[in-house]
Amino acid sequence: MPSFPKAIATLLDDGPFAGKTAVGYRLSVAVMVLVATAVEVLRTVPDLEFGRGPWAALLELAAQLLLVVDLLLRACHAVQTRDPDRGPGEALRGYLASPYGLIDLLAALPYFITLVSPVPGDLDVVLGVARFLKLARYSPALETLWSVVRREGRPLQSAAFIMALLLLGTSTALYLAERHVNPHFISIPHTMWWSVATLTTVGYGDAVPVTAVGKLLGGLVALLGIAMFALPASILATGFAEEMRRRDFLTIWHMVAKVPFFAGLDAQEIAAITTLLRTYAAAPGEVLIRAGDIGDRMYFIVGGLVSADFGGAEPALLGDGDFFGEIALLNDSRRTATVRARSRCQLLVLDAKDFSRFLAGSPHVAVIIAETARRRLSQQVGAGLETAAPPA
Repeated sequence: MPSFPKAIATLLDDGPFAGKTAVGYRLSVAVMVLVATAVEVLRTVPDLEFGRGPWAALLELAAQLLLVVDLLLRACHAVQTRDPDRGPGEALRGYLASPYGLIDLLAALPYFITLVSPVPGDLDVVLGVARFLKLARYSPALETLWSVVRREGRPLQSAAFIMALLLLGTSTALYLAERHVNPHFISIPHTMWWSVATLTTVGYGDAVPVTAVGKLLGGLVALLGIAMFALPASILATGFAEEMRRRDFLTIWHMVAKVPFFAGLDAQEIAAITTLLRTYAAAPGEVLIRAGDIGDRMYFIVGGLVSADFGGAEPALLGDGDFFGEIALLNDSRRTATVRARSRCQLLVLDAKDFSRFLAGSPHVAVIIAETARRRLSQQVGAGLETAAPPA
């Protein structure tokens, strides 16, 4: 029986390669958050009885209880995994004051409030919908957005200044052109509403210019609006792409560093290899290589266990730090073994098109792979075993 702290750690594992228990728990919380949010939204429909019926109340209560349990488990986990120089109270306060801790507390807050007194209607709606933020823990979207905004802060500030300048300039120009003939534009704040609607290309039409100069200005503002919003959009799009590449690079870097096979590489070599590899999570029982297929990639095992069945013999077992699939790439031949995941596996994948670059960038790694391939072939004469134990 696992200890209680270990059971909590297993249950709350938020890593990309979490076990079945953590994935199931994560899915349960996400489903209940979605259900509770949907119930709260449906309650605002006047003619819909379901939102105020017993089933809706039961579903919301189940979601609230699960969110309260999740809050307590995460609080216990924060205390159990605290630094040695921090006390339990300090660790608990640190968790509750963290962004995710505040979201967890906010998601569970309606349950504690209803225990004291009924929740006012508007507050109930706000807190019920706010539970949706709980899903941010399982999605990197908000964290990625915040990182992009911080990294692209100066370009975004420049874009915001340009947008404010255009808004103020166009509002002032239209005010000067039509203040005496158009009751909608009697002040600059009045024309700002028109400028916002026109620059965003929404064009509500509730306030429009009536003079020739005003209409000419309106057409110019509409064209400027397209360029104005394209600028921050392009900054954010570029920032998102760079942030995702950076995160993928760091993830693969840490995984490469965990593989003993790459232990002798320096930082420059690891960086070069990291750009060629990609991560893959294999489920238990998944076939990674099938005998007879064309060899298009090789694998490095970061964690997990796989078996290689070459026919007529006991399957070879490969574990952490092993690699397989290299013989088909070296010899430009078809697979001669079927490799299947025996457990959940973290893998690094190297495609055939990058294989030659990989070997050219790390000559001593290429020598080890070639020697291992020759030894494996000699050990399995006639069977063409494509995977075996790596060099000691």
